[in-house]
Amino acid sequence: ETIQFIEEKSFLSPNDPEFILLKAQALLHSGDDETCQLLLSEIKKDADPDLLIEILLTETDLYERTQEFNLMFDSLQNILLQQTNNNEALERIWLCTELSGRYEDSIILHQKLLEKDSYSFQAWYNLGQAYFSEERYEDAAEAFEYAYLINDDFEFAFRDRGEALLLLSKYDEALKCYQDVKERFVPDADLYCKIGQCYAFLDQHEIAIEHFAVSLQMGNVNGDVHFHMGVCLGLIERYTSAEESINKAISLDPDREEFHLALADLCFQQDKLEEAAQHYQKAVDLAPDNNLAWLQYAGFLLLAYGEEAAMEVVDEAMFYSDSAEFHYFKVVCLITAGKRQEAIINLMNLMDSCPEQADYMYEVMPELKNDAEVNAIITGQ
Repeated sequence: ETIQFIEEKSFLSPNDPEFILLKAQALLHSGDDETCQLLLSEIKKDADPDLLIEILLTETDLYERTQEFNLMFDSLQNILLQQTNNNEALERIWLCTELSGRYEDSIILHQKLLEKDSYSFQAWYNLGQAYFSEERYEDAAEAFEYAYLINDDFEFAFRDRGEALLLLSKYDEALKCYQDVKERFVPDADLYCKIGQCYAFLDQHEIAIEHFAVSLQMGNVNGDVHFHMGVCLGLIERYTSAEESINKAISLDPDREEFHLALADLCFQQDKLEEAAQHYQKAVDLAPDNNLAWLQYAGFLLLAYGEEAAMEVVDEAMFYSDSAEFHYFKVVCLITAGKRQEAIINLMNLMDSCPEQADYMYEVMPELKNDAEVNAIITGQ
């Protein structure tokens, strides 16, 4: 009916591009994507600047629906290169960047936009999102800060800067950022969890636990809050409560290897060796490409069951990765087993191929720092 109405109104000027655009939009809403695209292509080449923006926005809707996110990005980019402060395009392109994965293109685009208007808080925010996805956390934190300095009501910018700072291990700054959110906006369960994480990394475990408890009281059903709370409880030797928290985390998200590693560590600290072994094994089963999980498992076996059991696990780990740490770990096991000559030969070969990781041996067995022969080989003296 809408299409028929438009056709009747455009009877006197059937080639009017504005009527054609209206028809294209109606076809889009009715599900006729192919005809919609044909009409848009027909009028785009001769459209005036204002109409072209409307055409490109309609194209954006079309490509979003057909999940052609690269083309959607191109349309939004074309809009912004012509209208730097087109709010609709600015608000939509950050999600489109996520869906298309065109983070580097987004960085270049938003840098150009900010050269034209350095006070566009949305452009700074979008730039921060792209940097964050590229793991350029310093740049992301700076961009998010500009966004909320321009618009101090932009809650997402505060929160996302806090997340970037957490990943940079700048826990004091992250805490300040999250406390600003708490003061300026309505705090929620996730915010209390983030504040708790900051306190936990700052070794203020009791305060961290209080914030995790508030997060749970506010209805947080994420396994992470139980996990972080359990780790803190374990660090202050409240082992029973710690196990309860981490078991709850596992019940909510059983496929997270870090949850099983944390529970394994707790069991190990309490000499529950069989339970510890089960959870270490579960962790490496869930994430066989996680070298750290294998090394934690092997380190536990070395201390609890001896070098033979540890070397068996390292051999299994090396099926998934030929990490230098695994080879250095085997050298430690050989020394522990009294096979010193074989260990020294292996160590000398490793120093030729991957000397950078040699200090890992000291993490596994700190007393090797007093071993003159090993130190001589590592230092080359």
